[in-house]
Parts: sequence; structure tokens; C-alpha cells
Amino acid sequence: MATNNTDTSSMWDNVIASATKAAKVAANHAKLHADLLVTDRDMHTCKEKNGVEMYAHLESITPTQEFCVADDCLINVLRPTLIKAQREVAAYERKRDAMKGKVNMAEANRSRTTSIFGAAMVGEKIMNAAKYAAAGAKEAATKTELAMLERQILGFKEEFGVELYPIFESMEDNEGWLPTDRKVRSLYDSCRE
Repeated sequence: MATNNTDTSSMWDNVIASATKAAKVAANHAKLHADLLVTDRDMHTCKEKNGVEMYAHLESITPTQEFCVADDCLINVLRPTLIKAQREVAAYERKRDAMKGKVNMAEANRSRTTSIFGAAMVGEKIMNAAKYAAAGAKEAATKTELAMLERQILGFKEEFGVELYPIFESMEDNEGWLPTDRKVRSLYDSCRE
């Protein structure tokens, strides 16, 4: 009977040891997976930031005749992705500008509502308070729409960076090419690190 208890306890120790080892392996696997997800997110965020900065830099040179007809490798690489982003940004900037007009009108409407303190009767005070609240709600809704449009514009610029980075990376890896514009090169280098 003693050997049976020893066999059972030895077998139980082996089960516990195996379970402990499996748990440690699973924990390490989960930690590595989480680290990879964080790194991927950080890389994506860096590319988005790079896109916003790169877009701001390139925005000044794109209206020039040289940008449209130049046969420079950098411009040829940038042109399709940048034109796509600029088209989207321009469309949403027009919407944003129209929305700014609506925000200004909503602010003016709210400020023109009659004060509750100027009313003589309780009914007038309630009516003025309701008008003021309605105008404030309309103004808030319009400002929210404006903020959403501004975020979409930023999103297009971020996507520009996400699309452009792998093109630069591929050209560097396969052709040994690096951007000739110093600012573009600096932005690419900072994202690559």
C-alpha cells in the first residue's frame, strides 16, 4: 500500500510540474503576443504622425509647376499617394469651412436669444430659457460635426503616412534609394527608427 501512495504522489507531482510548466509557457506566449501588439500599434502611430508632418511639409510644394511636371524620383514616388490624400483633404476642408459658417450662425442665434432676466412674466422666462437651451443644443451639435470633419481630415493625412512609409521602405531595401529632400528624409528617418 505504501508503494501505491508513493506512485500516486509521484504521478501527482509530475502532473503539477507539467501544469506549472505549461502555464509558464502560455504566460510567456501571451506576454510576447501583447508586446508584439503594442509594438505594431506604436509603429502604426509613428507612421500616422509621419504622414501628418510629411503632408504639412509637402503641401507647400505641390501647387508649383515643378511638382506637376518634374521627373525627380522622389516626386514620382510621392505624387500618386499625395494627390489622392490631397483630393480627400480638400473635399473635407470645403465641408469643414461650410460647417464653420454654420457654427458661427449657431453661436449668433444663441447669443440673440432673449435673456430670461428681461422677461416680465414667468411664462416668458420659461419660453426664453427653452429657446436658449435649443439654440445651445443646436450649436453643440454643429460644433460636434465640425470636430468630426476635422478628425476625418487628420485621418486622411495619417493614412497618407501609413501608405507612403512602405513605399519608401521598399525602395530603400530593394534599390538603395533614399529621399533627396532633406525634410522628407528626416521625417522618414525618424519614423524608421
